[in-house]
Amino acid sequence: HRAFWKKGVHHRNVSPSNVMGYRFGGRFMSVLSDFDLSSIKDAPKGPERTGTVPFMSLHLLVPEAIVGQVEHVYYHD
Repeated sequence: HRAFWKKGVHHRNVSPSNVMGYRFGGRFMSVLSDFDLSSIKDAPKGPERTGTVPFMSLHLLVPEAIVGQVEHVYYHD
């Protein structure tokens, strides 16, 4: 997730159903999937908020965020 964020790709829907895990060589590996709601950092911004509501940051569910006045930052994912 962090590698994508640093490259300007915001997933916007990190939840347990979007993380796949498996064991490989005695280690547990995980993969983030389901990028259909993701966005690019420099893309035009609108007031819409995407994600799985029970897993969304409360900062993105306040009235100010709903009208687009709250910037989406890393910890909101």
